Amino acid sequence: MTDNAIKETIAPCGLCCETCFAHVNGDIRKLSIQLKEKVGNFHINAKRFEALLDNPVFKKYPGFKEMLDYFASENCHGCRNEMCKLFKNCGVRPCHEAMGVDFCYLCDEFPCDRTNFDDSLYKNWITINEIIRKKGIEAYCEQARMRPRYG
Repeated sequence: MTDNAIKETIAPCGLCCETCFAHVNGDIRKLSIQLKEKVGNFHINAKRFEALLDNPVFKKYPGFKEMLDYFASENCHGCRNEMCKLFKNCGVRPCHEAMGVDFCYLCDEFPCDRTNFDDSLYKNWITINEIIRKKGIEAYCEQARMRPRYG
């Protein structure tokens, strides 16, 4: 994988943009679009199946459809191409640009307090960058693209 492809896949913070539900070319979005196509107008039949199968789970279909529509419609192009759509106050992108590093682990000041992440994401950010430092960005990128983002 080329350096440019890695940078398109892995954000400066180390998160894998392609595995995010909002990424335009991510699997979650692609599969959500496919699922929407497969279920078609199922919403019309959900109430009928609730009665036919005597199963109240079909009452939840409108919420499922709303979430599926949301996953299918997002279109982030990655943190290197636009500001993060999930973490509006993310401090990583402006910091990486100011510091002139491709990834946080490369910065002399890593770890810092400029991320604006909550405690959970901050700990994850440190762990990810330590893994990248140990394994290398190429190996990390291949692994990150294969594992669930929200595991």
